[in-house]
Amino acid sequence: MFRQNHIYRHSKAHFEWDDFVRFRELCNINITEACVVVTPRWIIEHIGQLLEEICKQNPIPWQDIDACVFVLTGVASRAPAGQDTVIPRLIELLPQLPYPSDGVKALLLRSAASRLVLFTSGYLALNEGPCKAILKFLALQHLPSILPLKPAPDPDVKKYCESLACDAMKMVMTAARKTIVAADNGGLWKEAVNAVIALVSDGRFSVDCRAQLVFGIGQVLSVLQDWNELEQALSMFVSRMEVPIQPILSALPPEPLGSRAVKTTRDGKAPVELKLYIASVSSVYNMPARDPTLLPADHHPVLGVVEKHFATIERVCIHHTHYEELMEQVCLAFSYILGFSREYAPMSKVFVPMMKLMARCCEQHPQPYYMSLVRSAIGFFASNAENQMDAVLVDLTGLFIAPVARTLTAATASGGVHAAASAIAPPISGAAYEMMAEAVRHWNLSLLAIKSTQWMPEVLDCTIEVLPRLTEEGQAMYERTITAMLRFIRNVLLWGDPGTAKGDMAPELLELQKQAQGIMVERQLPRGTALPRLIHSLSMLLVVSAPNNPSRGEVVPTVAEVYRSLLIGPFEYLASQQIPASLKSLPQPCSTALVGEHDPQKVLQQLKMEKGDSRRFTKTIISVAELFAVTLKRSPLVV
Repeated sequence: MFRQNHIYRHSKAHFEWDDFVRFRELCNINITEACVVVTPRWIIEHIGQLLEEICKQNPIPWQDIDACVFVLTGVASRAPAGQDTVIPRLIELLPQLPYPSDGVKALLLRSAASRLVLFTSGYLALNEGPCKAILKFLALQHLPSILPLKPAPDPDVKKYCESLACDAMKMVMTAARKTIVAADNGGLWKEAVNAVIALVSDGRFSVDCRAQLVFGIGQVLSVLQDWNELEQALSMFVSRMEVPIQPILSALPPEPLGSRAVKTTRDGKAPVELKLYIASVSSVYNMPARDPTLLPADHHPVLGVVEKHFATIERVCIHHTHYEELMEQVCLAFSYILGFSREYAPMSKVFVPMMKLMARCCEQHPQPYYMSLVRSAIGFFASNAENQMDAVLVDLTGLFIAPVARTLTAATASGGVHAAASAIAPPISGAAYEMMAEAVRHWNLSLLAIKSTQWMPEVLDCTIEVLPRLTEEGQAMYERTITAMLRFIRNVLLWGDPGTAKGDMAPELLELQKQAQGIMVERQLPRGTALPRLIHSLSMLLVVSAPNNPSRGEVVPTVAEVYRSLLIGPFEYLASQQIPASLKSLPQPCSTALVGEHDPQKVLQQLKMEKGDSRRFTKTIISVAELFAVTLKRSPLVV
């Protein structure tokens, strides 16, 4: 009955894709439920008997083959792998099937073949013979045959067919990558990669399909144990992907247009060729552990390829910073490359140029993903505590954070939050301060930044100055930025606390304690000493954040963390003197509301008793902010 319905559906003069998809979903539900009664293995064996009958016919009816493939893909995942002969037999038949050359039927049978390969990629990974046959079938016969087919009345049918075929190719290359590389003494992978590169270069496939194939190529190359061979193969791939972008590069002006550049594509997105070029550069990752018996490598092959092609990568980036999705892809690509080559990146000649290139691009068109890349690099390399790398990371952090801090402070002072948002978008400031908080989380970067840079005191000064203004006028807009600012300050305070070192008396940590205490208490910042201004800013934050439901959101709880850091370390004495005074000096009516249990001195004593319990400490700070919220509902703030 299932086959009869299938034949009927396929033979309709006017094919409705949506109806067909719904029909198949219904069939799949019924087949799945049938597995409970008759077991998947029985269904597979029954389909095997039908296949024997079907294959005896001349010509083989494609509708019946399509129906059998559909049923098998529905039950294959529920049956024990490798314990039947039906699926291997059907895989063997795939290259020999009579694929129609036009109409919906041509697309449907090819989609069925792709779906079968997709569901059996694990079996192919374990069986070299079928794997070789299917890989060649996909690369040399199946995918090339889809391109010249005319679209069906519903264009989604051909898109689905192309997407499924490319997905099948990617899955085989991913699941069977070790088998592919080992087959034919290394001959199969070279033939397959060359064939798939030709498909990637064919503009008739959609960009998503081509990206799937790029991923598959990278997966095969990633398991090559000979890193010289891997580097040569990847370089060849990148060089091949450079050919389509040459007309774009040839048309570029001698110097980047920077902020004057305009998008020239019809959809406002970067040219597909540029995206695929960057994808090829970062296609090799997820590399298995290298054989320890091999000689140590002096560099990572992917970094070697980036270094070799860096001039082209640089031109692609610096002239196309106005295409946001392309530059985000570049940042992700660099992050992946640095992540899986972290043992070699610090010694690589291309590491610093990569990061400086991203700084130049950010200067032309600031976007948050540049700061996210630097934050990732800090996470990868800061724990090594290597002097040269520390200096690079600290310089990069300052290069990105200092302009953001200056711009925010100047803009809020002259025109408020709306001026600040126009000058620098909230996602950018948020990403910048999250990067900064990550940097000062590492003792070695904190010590170098506080002790040796000019930008660190300026950034701290600007941050303390701008915090209340941002919170008062734009807490909802800038919450991510505000909380990151507070975490940055808290980390500096914690490094000044001997308890953070947990008994470690290393000279570097003792020096960091001295430097952190100095920048908060002793050093004169542009707008005055940090600690008194910080305590005043924290009090104002409780006031200006009060109308925004203090118990929700992250601002007031993060303020509580900073207060707690002040009271558990070397700053306790000064903080105990200044916290009550700062609360009493708040504008009316908030200062006069602090009576009874909320008297500033009683609040301080309560906080001191609770500083060992973070949850209770935070609850007390929130109660003060909630008191201000009730007070401000009755009477507006007097500035």
